[in-house]
Amino acid sequence: MSERKRTKTQRAILHAAKVLYEKQGVGNAPFDDIAEQAGVCRTTVFNHFADAAELQQALAVAEIGEIIEFGQRSDLRGLALVLALLNKLIDDTANYPRVMARLTNATILGGEGGRVGEIERMVARQYELEFGAFSPDAPVTAEQLAEMTLGLYYGQVNHLLAYGMPFDAAMMRKELRAMLNCLLRGINSNYEIK
Repeated sequence: MSERKRTKTQRAILHAAKVLYEKQGVGNAPFDDIAEQAGVCRTTVFNHFADAAELQQALAVAEIGEIIEFGQRSDLRGLALVLALLNKLIDDTANYPRVMARLTNATILGGEGGRVGEIERMVARQYELEFGAFSPDAPVTAEQLAEMTLGLYYGQVNHLLAYGMPFDAAMMRKELRAMLNCLLRGINSNYEIK
């Protein structure tokens, strides 16, 4: 099998798993169902993933990789890119709330925290572009500001899950923007996201 076909098949399996995990719960979709959804045979799924844990880990890595690639390919810079990254996270989460929340938590707590760290470092670099170098007497560093920014997103997701509220992307964007405005006013009291 060519590498291109293997990659295409793996993406189809991962997408099928994401769809089924959202419907049935992460870990509750047997490989037979995933294979059928992906349009491949069960053996093909096992050729790519030894077990459900490996498939879930690969899905988490792929989701984080997509966010990183999006940021790297974007022509946006500074706060515009930070907002675009948050919007992408929100869109993915609104479409697959249970899957994204579970995978995000597993990734942070598991072995792929480094990839999550890449997103955080990307956000920190964009804040430095937006605000310039953070002075030693600034209330926070660019890294801390990035950490808090992603914390707003994680907190929002956990809040919606905890209270059984809908994952409406437009509402999530609006609320996250309001929270981010409050956070950024700590850097510059006159700052306002347009």
